Amino acid sequence: MAFPLLIPALVGALATAMGSLAGRAIIALGVGFITYKGIDLSIEALKQSAMSGVRGLPADALNFIAFMWLDKAMTVIFSAVVTAMSIRALGGSVKKMVMK
Repeated sequence: MAFPLLIPALVGALATAMGSLAGRAIIALGVGFITYKGIDLSIEALKQSAMSGVRGLPADALNFIAFMWLDKAMTVIFSAVVTAMSIRALGGSVKKMVMK
C-alpha cells in the first residue's frame, strides 16, 4: 500500500514549502478552501432543514411566503453567513502569512 508513504512525503513537502512566500500562500489558500467547504456544507444542511420545515405548511401559508419572497431572503442570509465565516477563517491565515 502506497498510502502510508504518501503522508510523510506530503508533510515533508509542506514543511519545505513553508519557507517560501508562495508556499505559505498556497497553504493559506488550501486551509481557507477547506474551511469554506466545511462551513458551506454545514449551512447547506441547515438551509435544507429549514426548507423542509417550510414545505410542510398549508398552501395559503406557502403562497404568502412566496409573495413575501422569504425563500429568497433566507438564501441571501445563508449566503451572507457563509461569506462572513469564510472571510474570517481566511483572514486569520492571511494575516499570519503576511505578518511573519
